[in-house]
Amino acid sequence: MLVKHILKPGEKTELKTTFATKNLPGQFEKITTIETDIPGQPQIEVFMTGTVKEAPGPKIAVAARKNDLGILKPGEKKKQIIAVTNPGELPLTITAAGTKKGAGVIAVSESLPVTIAAGQKADLELTITAGREGAFNERIMIESNAKNAPKTGYIIFVNGKTE
Repeated sequence: MLVKHILKPGEKTELKTTFATKNLPGQFEKITTIETDIPGQPQIEVFMTGTVKEAPGPKIAVAARKNDLGILKPGEKKKQIIAVTNPGELPLTITAAGTKKGAGVIAVSESLPVTIAAGQKADLELTITAGREGAFNERIMIESNAKNAPKTGYIIFVNGKTE
């Protein structure tokens, strides 16, 4: 947007340009076209480059995304410790962790919610209960406010065999 639209010879004005950059961190290149009444130059193109900084927020990282539980007996409960790190710049709050209904094992955490400060690590304790007999490879969804996790949750895997 031009502050002043009609300029006298030698006069200056300010051009204000706004880009929608929410959730789009990284390098950018934009061209703004200005229409003029200058004879032989109906348009002027202004080329802009820059970098959009990522907004601060919590992030989640888990040391081992895949965990082998070995051989379990049907109904057996096993404690599994998951080391969770917050490499983000704001506190990470984990609100839930578990498997979907009908999974080969049931995973729950009774120590939630838990908040992990920026740059810190905490252990998330899961109680995993073996279900039906056979091999399993299940997803555990960790629900949080992490910027780098989908709304469905950050996924880790547990596998093993129930016999």
